[in-house]
Amino acid sequence: MMKKTTLLALSLLTLTSQASFAGTKTLVEYGTVQQSKIITHTQQGYHPLRTLAAGAVGGVVGHQFGSGHGKTAMTAAGTVAGVAASRHHQTEQLNAQEVDLFIKTQSGQTIEVIQSYNGSVTFTPGDKVRILTTGSNTTVDKSV
Repeated sequence: MMKKTTLLALSLLTLTSQASFAGTKTLVEYGTVQQSKIITHTQQGYHPLRTLAAGAVGGVVGHQFGSGHGKTAMTAAGTVAGVAASRHHQTEQLNAQEVDLFIKTQSGQTIEVIQSYNGSVTFTPGDKVRILTTGSNTTVDKSV
């Protein structure tokens, strides 16, 4: 039973964690913001089927733990956790914002980068920025 629980926990951790790759190369460039605009995505409400599916999966996972009344409690807790996670994820999607940046690089190219925006870093024309590209993923932050 302990091996099954450990395997299940490691599987969930693997599925929910971000991948890290040893030996990846990141290209670093510098540039100046030419234009910046915030894009707000508006979506239509919640998806109840996603919420039900997440609750069912959470219930199945919770059912793997405990015995007797404890098993029932863990099933219920897993169901509630699945529903809560789904609602949280859908709320984040409803309120999703991105920043669209036009940047003139030091090499003279003008590039466009669209990335997630959480309001903590704002970009205005004239800002010096650092452009980080790893594989097909490009992000921009303020240059120091």
